[in-house]
Amino acid sequence: MSSQLRVPCAYQGGKQRVAGQIVDALLQASPEPNSQFYELCCGSAAISIELVNRGVDPSRIWMLDISSWGSFWSAIGDGTFDMDVFDRFLSELPSDKRDFKAHMLALSALPVDEHEVELYPILQASSFGGKQIWHNGERWANACFRDYWEPTATSIRRSPANPMQPSPVELRRRVEALVKGMKGVTCFRRDIMTVLNAPLPSNAVVYVDPPYKSTTGYGFGFDITSFIKNFRDLNEVPLFVSEGVPLNENALMLTFGGAKGGISGVRTGKHQEWLSRF
Repeated sequence: MSSQLRVPCAYQGGKQRVAGQIVDALLQASPEPNSQFYELCCGSAAISIELVNRGVDPSRIWMLDISSWGSFWSAIGDGTFDMDVFDRFLSELPSDKRDFKAHMLALSALPVDEHEVELYPILQASSFGGKQIWHNGERWANACFRDYWEPTATSIRRSPANPMQPSPVELRRRVEALVKGMKGVTCFRRDIMTVLNAPLPSNAVVYVDPPYKSTTGYGFGFDITSFIKNFRDLNEVPLFVSEGVPLNENALMLTFGGAKGGISGVRTGKHQEWLSRF
């Protein structure tokens, strides 16, 4: 499985643990062998990555996100992501992991410039709890970074908690693989409502991953109920929406594997995720 593409980094609400189940539904709903797949509010793009891992050509995948993820995937898709700049940012990381948080705070205090897409995955990989980091056009916001933590004699956890997840070496490996494997995807940094400007192709299959309701930490949000209604008025293609609650009688509860979710780590039960088809 080492040759499989992976999401760049930890991200609040990322769908990597349920991507296989979601893609199963998208492929089953595909009206023809060369259908086009749309991942709206793509974030770390777990669904598009899983589609490519399943053999879907990147040229058949369209993505959209209003955050820096939109710019990142656009650069990956059109081949303009600069690995030399990315490597330079990685080379400037402190040698002592205890200094990572201060370094990230300093980076995030700088004005957003032309190297946004190369810096963004490094900042996001260092975000506490995987919370989304965004910017207001000039400055990064919601920048809360992890400390390096080592266990004490009384700690339940016995291994250190690193300030970047994944590590800089693994982050580079993943990004380099995505630069090669995801080239050809089309991604727009736009508001999702722009999708309602014109009908989509008749061979489209659409997946939307809206920000969770009543969840802090996201820079952007929208009314998913209104979007679904307006989308249905304009399109007849399959539309799938993931949420923490079922949105209709056609909803499928997805099965999470692994540890209990939650930024705080004190949640008593796993987060529920439902995939509703419209």
